[in-house]
Amino acid sequence: MEAQILLLPIGILIIAALIGLSKAKVVLKIVNMLSAVSSGVIIYDGVLGLKTTIELKYNLFNSSSFFASLDYLVFRVDALSAFFLLILGILSLCASVYGIKYMERYFEREDMRVYTFNYPLFILTMYLVVICWNLLWFIIFWELMTLFSQFLVAFEQRKEKAVKAAFKYFCMTKAGAEFIVLALILIILKATNFNANYSEIANVLPAYLSVHSATLYTLTFALLIGLGVKAAMVPLHSWLPDAHPEAPSNVSALLSGIMIKLPIYMMFRFFLGFFPLKPEIGIVIAIFGILTLFFSMMYALLQKDSKRLLAFSSIDNIGYILLPMGAGIYFLANGSQLFGGIALAAALFHTMNHAFFKGLLFLTAGSVMYETGTRDLNYLGSLAKKMPLTAFTALIGSLAIAGIPPLNGFVSKWMIYISTLTSPATSLFGIIAIFISAVTLGTFVKYFTAIFTKPPVKEINAKEVPLLMSVSQLLLALLCIVFGIYPFLPLKMISQALGSIGVQIHLDSLVVYPSLVVPKTGNYSPIIIFAFLLVSTLIVLLLIPSRGEVVPTWKTGRSEDLNMSMPADAYYRDFREVFREVYTVGDASKRFVQKIAEIGGMFGIKFEVLSYDLNSMLSIAMVLIVILVAVLGGVEL
Repeated sequence: MEAQILLLPIGILIIAALIGLSKAKVVLKIVNMLSAVSSGVIIYDGVLGLKTTIELKYNLFNSSSFFASLDYLVFRVDALSAFFLLILGILSLCASVYGIKYMERYFEREDMRVYTFNYPLFILTMYLVVICWNLLWFIIFWELMTLFSQFLVAFEQRKEKAVKAAFKYFCMTKAGAEFIVLALILIILKATNFNANYSEIANVLPAYLSVHSATLYTLTFALLIGLGVKAAMVPLHSWLPDAHPEAPSNVSALLSGIMIKLPIYMMFRFFLGFFPLKPEIGIVIAIFGILTLFFSMMYALLQKDSKRLLAFSSIDNIGYILLPMGAGIYFLANGSQLFGGIALAAALFHTMNHAFFKGLLFLTAGSVMYETGTRDLNYLGSLAKKMPLTAFTALIGSLAIAGIPPLNGFVSKWMIYISTLTSPATSLFGIIAIFISAVTLGTFVKYFTAIFTKPPVKEINAKEVPLLMSVSQLLLALLCIVFGIYPFLPLKMISQALGSIGVQIHLDSLVVYPSLVVPKTGNYSPIIIFAFLLVSTLIVLLLIPSRGEVVPTWKTGRSEDLNMSMPADAYYRDFREVFREVYTVGDASKRFVQKIAEIGGMFGIKFEVLSYDLNSMLSIAMVLIVILVAVLGGVEL
């Protein structure tokens, strides 16, 4: 009977989607409420999956042909999938409750059926990706997830920018999916005699790949490309800063908070559950991680669009997840169980943390848009007194993502630093990660002060958002605080999740290094608490206007009137010049893509057609590469 609970969210979300085809205004509330209820059931599934493995099997076709691999639709929740179900359930619950009021702002402008039909199906396909236990069904659900989410990105169909962003997202992620499809069908399923069940793959594939090195590295390449596009790993990230800001803000929270984490889930499945541990694979993943966190946050610092800033920051945090994942694989392959376990635990901890504080920050950006109608940081300002709850939750999210104690982001980042700084092979990565954390702090000082404390260009009429929107923000803010003060709550779940894929991490071992990782009690030393109170007090003082004489301030080399608004463009004005080499690389890549589009235009090929052509060329190239290496590696096709 417990296993049947897995079907309940599926039924609720399908009903919600069917109801969503109606044009009635009340449908918006019904769909969001049903999505919230299903999210609660998903949370329950996650809690249950941490206690015991749940499995359901269905014999669909009774086929004995090649398609027998699709015959058994298996739903299974082990501790790893349960961990991701908890993230999905909590975030989709908050996004759905938030959307009940937030989406009303679109009533008179857009066809709401695009949202009410696709939103529950988007949650459904993410749920199915996590609970399915068959590689071929995973591909089907993965592609459907892309399909429904791109309609949500293009929800504001009257905006050409939104439609183009959705098209770019679809083309790039579809091209990435080709890498996954070809890798799975041509190599993995052949190696397992076309048995697509995860359990069978985990039993057969590691030994097979241990003696077929060419096949192993081909699979690694294909999966890093295929999953890396969906995760927005640099240099495959360009779709995300365009797509995530254009979606409704509660959808943006899901896109950044959980959808781009599903490739992380599959990387844990493949690289730790299905593949033999190789140190070189770990180093490659770590290198992609450090490139991702470095370049993305350097560009986040320069943004003047609040949601685009948050989108670049989402790419940065994927880097903060890939780095310890790669370091953990490297350590485990070299026999260092302690620091390998800590690094992998840090990767999963940061996966959860980022879901909560980035989901929170996207909701706060949405609340500001709800009241002001803009996300332009140059225009916004002085909203702290008018929107105190939103300002408070934005402050918590900003401090958490910057890694300020005692919030959750501090714990996972501290674990990343400790695990990477212990080895000469990864110590440089750890140093770069620490530097980028400082850049992150600067970025979110800009985000918070530009919206809530600096004087606006002109007076803005705003008030606090409706209660349902505030409750969603407060819940995520509370989780950021609780998981920072009591990190052993999520670490216990993470220990179970890693244990389900064969990585044993004993929480008692962390007590051996209380000053290096996290104390078992979850309490922080008085000096850390004092530092947090000091920073918080200073920020609060910034929100309180002076009652004395107003004096001029000195900004960027000149005296200015305090009442004048400093635009967001003026923040860190000299940063681009100091780090011009970094930005030169990014600008050159953008010009290269634009040049290709121009050349295509000379021959009458529009950019949209060119995107499809590139998609096709990538697919054909991948077919040739996989077939060649598979044959050389000894796989008979």
